[in-house]
Amino acid sequence: MVQEKPKRSLFDKLINIFCFLIIIWFSAGEVSHLYRKLDTIKATPELYEHHYSLSGTFPFIGSYFLMKPKNYNPKYKYPLVIVLHGISKHAYAAEALARPEFRNKYPFFVMVPIAPKRAFWATPKDKVYQMKRNIPYPDHLPQVIAGINDIKDKYQIDDKKIIMTGHSMGASGAIGALERYPDIFTAGIASSGSWSPQEISHIKAPLFIFHGTKDRAVPVQNSINIENAAKALSLPISVEYLKGKGHGIGSLIYTNQRVWNDVMKVVSE
Repeated sequence: MVQEKPKRSLFDKLINIFCFLIIIWFSAGEVSHLYRKLDTIKATPELYEHHYSLSGTFPFIGSYFLMKPKNYNPKYKYPLVIVLHGISKHAYAAEALARPEFRNKYPFFVMVPIAPKRAFWATPKDKVYQMKRNIPYPDHLPQVIAGINDIKDKYQIDDKKIIMTGHSMGASGAIGALERYPDIFTAGIASSGSWSPQEISHIKAPLFIFHGTKDRAVPVQNSINIENAAKALSLPISVEYLKGKGHGIGSLIYTNQRVWNDVMKVVSE
């Protein structure tokens, strides 16, 4: 005799549907970088093309936007600027470099990686300087490296002019990138970031750090500690403090051509 399956109540069905929707919602967040738009660049978003790259680390697929230099000529090699966005998703350097006056003066490839919602670019070992998150997620910096390699395979990139930049969470990622991949990057810019001063000894590329003295989100003391540690180790790290400014100095830093001139000077030496 075939035993009939017990009928499920409406409540059970609703619970199952609810659980299924929760799983879908969490799964969408894990791969949010794959469908997220570059909506923080208001003026000329059409200059940035969406690309994907594969890597051997979770989530195995990286997402980035890329702007080519104006009048790109494959006979020449070009600098590559990587712009790591912050938690607010702002990519200040990417927006500045898309302006006509910057594109005319600085023939850069500009890469803007997109991180999943819960991911940080890089996390120092020192818990004092770690950003808080409720559920662990692998750092997304390996995906950035995979994207850089992808760009180098497709275009003429000058290996001696690969510049890492970032603001806030992106600045922490930029410092972490120069520390963990010292042979890839030739210069870095970090604004309003945080990183352990005990984890900078491998940095070889010139790093320009900027911090507002009235920053309430990331205390300026973090950059002071890095500056002191860098001096003790004779590292090529310079720190500039913006008196009276808060956390949102990205629009000031990356629209300042002096900053880019200084960076291009050190990578051209």
